[in-house]
Amino acid sequence: MTQTIQKLEAVAAAREFAPLPDEATPELDALREAFSANKARVTVHGPENDRYSHLIDCEFSKEMQARFYVRFDLRVLVVLPYVMTGGVRQLAVDHAALAKLCAPFVKVLQDRKFDQISFDDAARSLSDEMFDKGFVDDTMLAYFFESL
Repeated sequence: MTQTIQKLEAVAAAREFAPLPDEATPELDALREAFSANKARVTVHGPENDRYSHLIDCEFSKEMQARFYVRFDLRVLVVLPYVMTGGVRQLAVDHAALAKLCAPFVKVLQDRKFDQISFDDAARSLSDEMFDKGFVDDTMLAYFFESL
């Protein structure tokens, strides 16, 4: 288990798995510009009722897209790459071409001192206590990035 995962688990336990929204940040505008400079169509969303992280959608082509879930307060990110097939978005975490397209964006975030969590680590279970708090699943992705 990485130090980043240990840190996140400690944060969750310390808060007794209460929701932990990420605050709005002016840094998001700088990231939007940096991402747009890498020749992708970029849409940025701040946290809302059902999104506790900032979401950056990148469209590389009609077939290849990626979602970057970013927590500014915790300095962590998760990348979910997608292949569109017949209008259906399919998660493609082992897609080499998509990984190559995402690399410059991940570097922008890592240069800003963000740690990347893999999808496998983001899917790691935290605690059954999360169900008591109203979460639909008990994963790190649900708690830190897609809290409901």
